[in-house]
Amino acid sequence: MPKRLVTVGDLVVDLLLEVRLPVVSEAHQTSPGLLIEPGGACTTLLTARGLGLEAAALGTVGDDLQGRMLLDILAEADIDISALLVLAGGTTTTVISLSDRQGPAHVFLGHYGESPPIEFTAAAAGQLDGANAVFIPGYTLVEERLKPLVAAVLRYMESNAAPLYVDVGPFLGQLEQAGVEEVLRAADVLILTDDEIRFVTAGESDIDACRRLLEVYPDLRIVLKRGAAGCHLLGRELDLACPGFRADVVDTIGAGDAFAAAFIWAELQGYSPAECGTIGNAMGAASVAKAGAGRNAPTRAEAQRVLDTYRTGIKLT
Repeated sequence: MPKRLVTVGDLVVDLLLEVRLPVVSEAHQTSPGLLIEPGGACTTLLTARGLGLEAAALGTVGDDLQGRMLLDILAEADIDISALLVLAGGTTTTVISLSDRQGPAHVFLGHYGESPPIEFTAAAAGQLDGANAVFIPGYTLVEERLKPLVAAVLRYMESNAAPLYVDVGPFLGQLEQAGVEEVLRAADVLILTDDEIRFVTAGESDIDACRRLLEVYPDLRIVLKRGAAGCHLLGRELDLACPGFRADVVDTIGAGDAFAAAFIWAELQGYSPAECGTIGNAMGAASVAKAGAGRNAPTRAEAQRVLDTYRTGIKLT
């Protein structure tokens, strides 16, 4: 029976424009490319679904054009949206992504959707009870209307057997220390980059700070994403570098979301830690080789080609 992943929040629409950065006032540009796709946790859901996981979304989308688009795309991919809340008058979080492929570099211009607070419902509890893994992107933790839902999910997961994966993200630094500690107590796995270490270690910023964090939270595991260099896995009796793969980078948007989906999928299938890191790296490499996220997220076949090209011997079965 397929394993089931539930994501919490960060359901956004990405409007991706290819530009030359920096964008300068009065210097008009015409973009050679335009994509409108689901972003954030939608990319994680779609990647996970493509790998064969069942997938469900908690949170909210707006009662607007963007929200209807997201609901249609997720439903078409057979992602469970039955517990998503769509409140009258609510709006959908929308991100304009400016991508310079010559860099490559990108700039995000985002607007959080607005609605009354999103509460924890019986339907949400049912989704968590049926999950084999739960994933919270860091953006979710700072979205104002999602605070009641997130707080309830963190409490609920304390007695739930499913592992909780938290992708720290660039905005977790906006949380007060008490909020960071609440996340660390609830999480089973932290996924983060070198730039984000300081958000969970009171300002320290190297891998040794992660090792010291594990002395305080010994049951925690850390997945440190390092782009083309791969990732580093830390945990109880685990300190392992997983090399990355060379890729001709087109666009890095969504690569972290796709990595998370592949890493979680691999753990749920029982691959070894080294294989899980390698599979996540392969999906990340496949992601940056194409533009955009959402329905353009890398497929199982594309990740397998990376694994085969580098003769890893790993099969995504």
